[in-house]
Amino acid sequence: MAKITAISEDGILFDVLQTGDDVLSFSGRPFTDILDYIFADSLEEGEITFVRNGEKKTVSFRNEGGTLGLSFDESVEITPRSCGNNCIFCFVAQLPKGLRKTLYVKDDDYRLSFTCGSYITGTNLQEKDIERILYYKLSPLYISVHATDKEVQKKMLRCRKDFDQLAFMKRLIAGGIRLHTQIVMVGGVNDGAVLQKSLEELYDAGVETVAVVPVGLTKHRENLPALHPVTKEEAANAITLCERFYERHRYFCYCSDEMYQRAGMDVPSASYYGNYDQIENGVGLIAKFFEDMEDALLSAPKLVWRTVGVFTGVSGESTMQKAKEILEKKYPRLHINIYVVKNEFFGESVTVTGLVTATDILKQYGKQKTKDRYYMIPSVMLKEFGNQFLDNMTVEEVSKRLGKKIVVSQASGDGFVRAVTRGR
Repeated sequence: MAKITAISEDGILFDVLQTGDDVLSFSGRPFTDILDYIFADSLEEGEITFVRNGEKKTVSFRNEGGTLGLSFDESVEITPRSCGNNCIFCFVAQLPKGLRKTLYVKDDDYRLSFTCGSYITGTNLQEKDIERILYYKLSPLYISVHATDKEVQKKMLRCRKDFDQLAFMKRLIAGGIRLHTQIVMVGGVNDGAVLQKSLEELYDAGVETVAVVPVGLTKHRENLPALHPVTKEEAANAITLCERFYERHRYFCYCSDEMYQRAGMDVPSASYYGNYDQIENGVGLIAKFFEDMEDALLSAPKLVWRTVGVFTGVSGESTMQKAKEILEKKYPRLHINIYVVKNEFFGESVTVTGLVTATDILKQYGKQKTKDRYYMIPSVMLKEFGNQFLDNMTVEEVSKRLGKKIVVSQASGDGFVRAVTRGR
């Protein structure tokens, strides 16, 4: 049951429903969250069952390109479902205290997978959830697989439930749901022959894509399974395996950019990544960065005369060096200083730029005196739609302590060009 808080005047039910009405269902389906309303709003016809002054009523509607125009109280918002697994590599379990509260939420919610692209295992789904996915055609979904070998998967997820994930995915695919999957690779656990088997079985099942990413391990692993960061050799072997599979099944499987960086290898060109279906998983980011950068330079200013400082994580250094060379060649009076931040906060095995904290920036560069007009940081260092670093410090606080303006650049090639050449 959800209470109507407002009705749009151009809504087709403006003269039928009232604020304060409690909606029970749409066309016989219980109103559980906002997805039910979104689906009902897209129907050409249907019914709404509601309660007004204790009396239950049902009204029919026809919607010919309009909208129901309803707003509801907070009860319809999606509250993330918790993960029931205890993965050997769970990143949340490796976090120190004092970070943003939302970082400690172990979500495993199919609704967020559909709306936001977050990865789920499916182990916490009930039959009614699966039926709802199929009924509403919630596609695509993003599934964390890690291994199709049941014993290896059980070892990695440490889930108490007996769950046949491959059969679950096949059922969704048969119902018209497109699936993108990921494998978090742990050296000596799910690489090699296990990885090969996973790729083969996922392809045979009809999965759209697979991203293979290296496990992320912080220094805060007290009382957790003994694991090691993916080595250069392990990364190179995984890349070779995936690229050979890719040769037979184009646009199906990819290693993340970080895997290539760990192997000390160049990432493929932009054409390798197709529609960039796995870019949010760090697959093809570098290729797209330079592709967008090339396009952005076509409309960039003709003259740029300044010195700019750029903060990056260890794994982003090579990308920033290449970007620096391109821009400084085009603009002889431009100078870019690259400041590589080692991750002492989480541990130096964590090298990605998105996990750089304000604490490490200030600790490593807080006392430096430079000629930079301003500093640049990529938006991936900050809370989405916010200005907080992972350790809760704001951009304004860091700027004040560094004594310079900080420009936040979008983590894209055009965003980088705009921040360097225009200071915004």
